[in-house]
Amino acid sequence: MAMIETEALDILIVEDSPSLAQTYAAYLGRLDARTVIAGSLAEAKAALGRAMPDLILLDLNLPDGDGLSLLTELPERAPRPPVVVITAHGSVSVAVQAMRAGATDFLVKPFDAERLVITMRNALENWRLANLVKRYEESFQDRALAILWAKACRCRRFIG
Repeated sequence: MAMIETEALDILIVEDSPSLAQTYAAYLGRLDARTVIAGSLAEAKAALGRAMPDLILLDLNLPDGDGLSLLTELPERAPRPPVVVITAHGSVSVAVQAMRAGATDFLVKPFDAERLVITMRNALENWRLANLVKRYEESFQDRALAILWAKACRCRRFIG
């Protein structure tokens, strides 16, 4: 796919199991990704305070709280990276709750490497496309306002 640019992606993995976090980091190496691993909400918040990643892989069940609390804090930060939520305790209601809180996608453990890589790649591509559309909309609005202003100024010359 052409969506992955030549520079490495920065991915924050929030997972309290060190072995799973290392496994996910190895899987995501296929995306030419640099990974930072946080084993708790506190570590994740500290990592986000240092640098905003391109993607976040977020476990919901963490030793110091629910990953959804981190997800709900992210909109305060800009630009907001895509977040893929993972959990071993998946249900439709949990998935809906995560998506409403702003998750880009939702995976139930266990999942294989291919599923994780495809999900993360799709999350990033959707995020990039949404930002591109937003920039085009803003550019269009700016141009539309400029055209309206110019027409208004021409009308005033004829009227008054």
